[in-house]
Amino acid sequence: MKNDPQLKTPFLDALLEYVHSKPTPFDVPGHKLGRFVTDLSRRLSPVILGTDANAPIGLDNLYNAKGVIKQSEDLMAKLCHADHCLFSVNGTTGGILSMFLAALDNKDKVILPRNCHKSVINALIISGAVPIFVLPDIDEELGIANGVSTKDYIQAMDDHPDAKAVFVINPTYFGIACDLVTIAREAHRRNMVVLVDEAHGSSFYFGQGFPISAMDAGCDISSVSIHKNSGSLTQSSVILTKGDRLPFDEVKRAFGMLSSTSPNSLLIASLDAARKELYVRGKDVYAKDIALALYAKKEIARIPGISCRTKEEILGDRKSDAIFDVDETKLVISVRDLGLYGYDVYKELRAQSNIQLELGEVFVVLALIGPGTRKADVDRLILALQELSRRHQKDRKVHRRYAYQYTYPKIIVPPREGYDAPVKLVPLKDAVGEISAETVMAYPPGIPLVIPGELVGLETLRLIEFYYREKGEVLKDSAPRMMKVIDRSRWYLANEFEQS
Repeated sequence: MKNDPQLKTPFLDALLEYVHSKPTPFDVPGHKLGRFVTDLSRRLSPVILGTDANAPIGLDNLYNAKGVIKQSEDLMAKLCHADHCLFSVNGTTGGILSMFLAALDNKDKVILPRNCHKSVINALIISGAVPIFVLPDIDEELGIANGVSTKDYIQAMDDHPDAKAVFVINPTYFGIACDLVTIAREAHRRNMVVLVDEAHGSSFYFGQGFPISAMDAGCDISSVSIHKNSGSLTQSSVILTKGDRLPFDEVKRAFGMLSSTSPNSLLIASLDAARKELYVRGKDVYAKDIALALYAKKEIARIPGISCRTKEEILGDRKSDAIFDVDETKLVISVRDLGLYGYDVYKELRAQSNIQLELGEVFVVLALIGPGTRKADVDRLILALQELSRRHQKDRKVHRRYAYQYTYPKIIVPPREGYDAPVKLVPLKDAVGEISAETVMAYPPGIPLVIPGELVGLETLRLIEFYYREKGEVLKDSAPRMMKVIDRSRWYLANEFEQS
């Protein structure tokens, strides 16, 4: 055990050794290892700036790693059953952009779920790839998108045998995983590369009782947010690859193009440290998390007007194979039967009980249990929900104002063409029937309501207006009540297509 390489932290050790040597710095960053004092170091800790080194001798280079970064990445790759690993200081967004640019050329087809993150749409725009969307199962009672049916993935592969890649989310923001093993096997049988977004699946690599990870399922590349649920600093993720269908040199080349040439040493060190900690006690940590989640769901089920389904209940109620497995640690808490919107509850719990949730959606709020969650935290959440129920139970009624029945817009032109086309600004109310030239989304979770190249329908307009009315966070390029659309008077539509 003493000589176990996984107990080492090569980059963190080298960083501390450099700092403790007390060099005289004439390189960047300009604060010179914290000698220039700001309120950040005064009010938080001098250690923050004092360990913020760039790439001096001994600390390796993230984009040509041969020393301690390479050693740390190799340890992460081995622990995650991958062949290669890259440390991303641009989050999983950077990883997704890199994998698309490495795997896909302009006009290449990629099969992917429509409930993908904004970063995937940006990756389509940058790469020029043509999306073949498969639609997720919609839970109309909860107002959320689940996974995509395996049958629908396979049908898309059969309908588009010239597709170069298949993209899968493992799991969705709300913890739903699809049959990744079957999808990967069927894609590889057709010589398609399998790309995976595991922004919310880092625990799959370090714990037990979770859905299968992308690497264990035999996928080719995955981007994993270690920061989201595995203890590293925000914005730190890893790119994992397996096999030779997607050459690692191509991934590295794309990664280098899309990442900062001044990567933050603290982010890299946090990945190194998190990996070691999870190797030592990850199974126990995540067993604790699952136990806390089960306890929370049991107690929440007793609260009038509030519900939170267990994995067994979700799998028992499923109507298709779009729900194959579930991450139990994501608490999807429905407040619909209280007659409330999730947005209201999200704000009310913060104001009344100092509870910070991950997000509020139409009918649900999302609470994430992670390595730092304590039983006392879960008890406070349960108590806050009990008080919420008491406050609103007396005027409880059938949910008001809005029923969630959403159909994704029809894609008319590829996202890059929609993004690059001549545009005009129109009032949001006049956008119906136009082709969007921008991405509009509610954040979080960052899943677009409409993307460049899609036809703006009445249903989309109503949902955007709903988010505005409920004071949700709507992200878009143009002004709040305006819409950037393709100016057809200045654009030749000979290339217009509709996805079959």
